[in-house]
Amino acid sequence: MIRRNSRILIIGILAFAAAIYFLFLKGQGLNQGGEGLSRFKVETIRGEHGWGYNIRQDTTLVIEQKVIPGVPGMNGFSTEQEAAKIGGLVKHKLDRGIFPPTVSMHELDSLGIQYQ
Repeated sequence: MIRRNSRILIIGILAFAAAIYFLFLKGQGLNQGGEGLSRFKVETIRGEHGWGYNIRQDTTLVIEQKVIPGVPGMNGFSTEQEAAKIGGLVKHKLDRGIFPPTVSMHELDSLGIQYQ
């Protein structure tokens, strides 16, 4: 009887440890770098004021950003790479459940984005 209870206890502990691993530890790395299990996708767009980005959830347009966010005016990003970098930051925030995914001037500065 004691041996059977020990086996059940060990199986329960292993199942609990596996659940913790998959829910918390494994989940933290899913959306860093590549697409992982993210439902969001960033695509750069060329607009009349420079580069911008769209963020889609599956096929639905969630965000259309034609100008640099957090900065007054109608200036787009000067390069496609800058638009992709900030689009990736916004995607990261959406993946984490941050809504609205605002971008501060400090974040722009820290990522080396030029704005006027």
